[in-house]
Amino acid sequence: MKTNKSFIFGITGCGLLLFLIIFGPYLPGIDENLTTRSYFHSFFNLPPYHPSRDFILGSDRKGRDVLSVLVLGTKTTLLTGAGLSAAVFALAIPLGISSAHFPYIKVILQGWNYLFSRIPLIFFFMFIVTIPFFIFSQHRPIWMFIILVVLETGKIAEVIEKNIQSIHQTTYYEAAMISGTGIKGLFKWYYWPICLPQWLSSLSTHIGNMLFLIGQLGIFNIFLSQKFIQLPGGPGPTFYGVVNTANVWPIYLTNIINDIKVAPWIPIFASCFIIFPMLSFFALGEGIRQLAMQSHESSSLQKKSTARLKKLPSLLGRGSKKGTNL
Repeated sequence: MKTNKSFIFGITGCGLLLFLIIFGPYLPGIDENLTTRSYFHSFFNLPPYHPSRDFILGSDRKGRDVLSVLVLGTKTTLLTGAGLSAAVFALAIPLGISSAHFPYIKVILQGWNYLFSRIPLIFFFMFIVTIPFFIFSQHRPIWMFIILVVLETGKIAEVIEKNIQSIHQTTYYEAAMISGTGIKGLFKWYYWPICLPQWLSSLSTHIGNMLFLIGQLGIFNIFLSQKFIQLPGGPGPTFYGVVNTANVWPIYLTNIINDIKVAPWIPIFASCFIIFPMLSFFALGEGIRQLAMQSHESSSLQKKSTARLKKLPSLLGRGSKKGTNL
């Protein structure tokens, strides 16, 4: 059996991320308070500070240790991506199964995908969340979460529907329908056991896609956890703005054009922290898919060998009869 390198890399990467979530705040050199420094050592030494002994990955423009910010932001960033994917699949699985059984739901799903697949997801999402109703809403983070889930659910539901349709072409499904098995029984005895590896693989890959999307939105200064505030200023017109309220990795990508010239370590290390879990979840999804294929192949070989063993006595009987005739 070939070594499943994708699965090994994926499970190792996810294990390292879980370690950072649990033990990251307690690692040596991690500043849990994210202390801001207007100067360091001398009054003329202003942030951002280059990577050094004091700041392993450098500091940001507020004088905060970049490594501490990124390590402490692991939990929030990954939970955001995983939470989005979990919500999408929680809606997509029943929708995809229903679409495979009820034609009118299939029509709704097709219209859903036709409407939301004409424009790339990031541009569609940016267009919707910049509508004044969502900008000024007190529940803006909730609305942004719901909008993103709605935009993604149709695409995943269509994939799940295809998985279910492939099961409908099998003989054991026809036998189940003849015996009067309902949707609940089909899900319990056929859909869930057969499709679970595929769904887990798709879920892992989708989490990687969500992390990539979150990073893209960060470049445009769009975050799921934002609120609308009045900016400080003197007399004159009042200015308002939207600020991020959570510690997530893409916060270091909002000023990427200026930072890449003055403090390139800020966007580079933030991008590395985003890319690593993306690759880990992609590899994990591919590894799960390969494991499912290997399991299917081994079960097929086992069935073939069992069939041959059953035929062996009859073949031996034929051979002995021929020997007797000779």
